[in-house]
Amino acid sequence: MDPGVALSALARAVDLLAAVDLDALDACSEMGLVRDLEVLRRRLDATTDQLAGHLDRSQAYVVDGLASAAVAVRHLGRLPHAEARARVQCARVLRDLPALAAAYRAGDVPTAHVRAVARVARNPRVVDLLPLVEDVIVEMARSEGHDGFCRWLREWERLVDVDGTEQDAETTHARRNGSVVENFDGGFTLTGGFGNLQGAAIAETFERFARAELLADWAEARARLGDAATDADLARTAAQRGADALAAIFARAASTVGRAVPLVNIIVDLHTLETALTGTDEPAEAPQVPRATGPRVCRTVSGVPLAPSDVVAAALAGQVRRVVIDADSNVIDLGRRRRFFTGSAREAAELTNTLAHPDGLRCIWNGCHRQRGLQIDHTVDASRGGPTDQANAAVLCDTHNRLKNHGWHPTRAPDGTWTIHRPDGTPTTPPA
Repeated sequence: MDPGVALSALARAVDLLAAVDLDALDACSEMGLVRDLEVLRRRLDATTDQLAGHLDRSQAYVVDGLASAAVAVRHLGRLPHAEARARVQCARVLRDLPALAAAYRAGDVPTAHVRAVARVARNPRVVDLLPLVEDVIVEMARSEGHDGFCRWLREWERLVDVDGTEQDAETTHARRNGSVVENFDGGFTLTGGFGNLQGAAIAETFERFARAELLADWAEARARLGDAATDADLARTAAQRGADALAAIFARAASTVGRAVPLVNIIVDLHTLETALTGTDEPAEAPQVPRATGPRVCRTVSGVPLAPSDVVAAALAGQVRRVVIDADSNVIDLGRRRRFFTGSAREAAELTNTLAHPDGLRCIWNGCHRQRGLQIDHTVDASRGGPTDQANAAVLCDTHNRLKNHGWHPTRAPDGTWTIHRPDGTPTTPPA
């Protein structure tokens, strides 16, 4: 086909889209339009990447005296150098990943996911393994959001690139730092940098204290305003609660005799742990790639990827507990029956949630990515006979937990995926 004809048709289609009366759309139609237009944008991105790749192979850029396809794309599109280079790099990588290329052209895979794969392909120690796990990459790219997919991809890279992982972990730990500095105005600034395992333990402790501060603010707001209280009615900002949480941590530490070691939940497969314990240097089994957890996984509950040596160190220090899960990656119920999700019941619900999400513990509401201030509540309320067990547990942020009590209803499928139903019974808009 003559490219001029194709471009003219595309221009007409864009004009028609621009002429759509958005104010005449109902809410569901508008949400659907955003999703459907995103699919078309991905297909167009795949075409521009394909063109950049062809320019790279044909070397047509020499007709203008330019040095490379990336330079030509940057010049012709007036683009940032990073974007022009990313288009050419993606085209090169996709030549060896035909299934991913086809999914990208069909609009099934977001552009940013493909860019993430191209970044991993720059690692010379893992690039040859990508075609071996292409089917899993496509599956994850089709189903996961950007943060979850990128974290899963980094985790896979770390597990197959053992030498690079250990070196990075050692370097990060060696660069740890911490200081408390008095400012000119009499205040103080606390800063710090930590390795993965040490940082994960600190982050988990901080999250628990920050959540306690948040619950205190909500209790005060509801005492004043009842159920009408909103985030705007909380006495402190998130930053202020964070500062008060740190102060509470230090106050608790000052009253503790000895050096307390916080417990961190770490998810690791048996093969990775045994390999790290025995020091055997077996070839990476590239096809054994975790989808959500799967055969190869090494991270904290919050999604922080860890080097296997960090897990061994934590195990020797008594900082690791075993997590028993069933075939569907659901944590087996812990503890006795109770009215509220506390203690081991709460931790089991959190572990079940994080096993289903590569980006770690987060609100189950479709489209919500909040990972802080989460609550564990009943899918079917206890007042209506809902049991306090993992099959009836939902991890929700405060906002969506309140919506659940106003007609919205989450349901979980046997494979662990969630569907959110509006008060009229219809499901919310799925992602592209």
